Amino acid sequence: MFTLITAWVTERIVTVVTVSLVAVAAVPTTLVLTTEHHVDVVLQQQGDAQKIVLIKAVKKAGDDLVVKLQNAESSCNTQVTQLVAGSKVNPGLIQSQLAQARTQLHGSVAPFVAAVAKHEGHIAHLDEVTEQDEQDELSQIQLIEITALGAGQTAGVVTVTCQTVVVEIKLVIQVNVTVTVHKSGGEGD
Repeated sequence: MFTLITAWVTERIVTVVTVSLVAVAAVPTTLVLTTEHHVDVVLQQQGDAQKIVLIKAVKKAGDDLVVKLQNAESSCNTQVTQLVAGSKVNPGLIQSQLAQARTQLHGSVAPFVAAVAKHEGHIAHLDEVTEQDEQDELSQIQLIEITALGAGQTAGVVTVTCQTVVVEIKLVIQVNVTVTVHKSGGEGD
């Protein structure tokens, strides 16, 4: 192709200089080259670049939400761990309840992470991506965030699940402490 351009350049040196200047100045838009014949050249790069920008915006929003979800899960696991560590119960006695609590918590986060991945994948596989597609996917991701984590005074599913898990572990700890106290104190009475 370079040889064709070189051959063409030797014939029309003035036109090439003009075209080069137009090409540099108008890369993101349509180029109109004028010689003896009228030729339109439409650059596909702009459409591809815009598609990439729109997909990246959705991907970033989705990835940010996944991080928030993982942080919420981690924070709740930390709360439970600190609750058990601060109690007088041997963690081995309530190991199955702890495992169940963590499974329950992870089970509340996982569907939201999967939904985010679905929306990221959907926009990435569209042949043409418009700003409306981007806005639709961003709205869906925002709805997932509100449902999972809540907004304002409204608690989300993950938040409620965490609170439920913490209450359940507190009850298990309380029952185990009460049983231990009654066993040690109740035998002599």
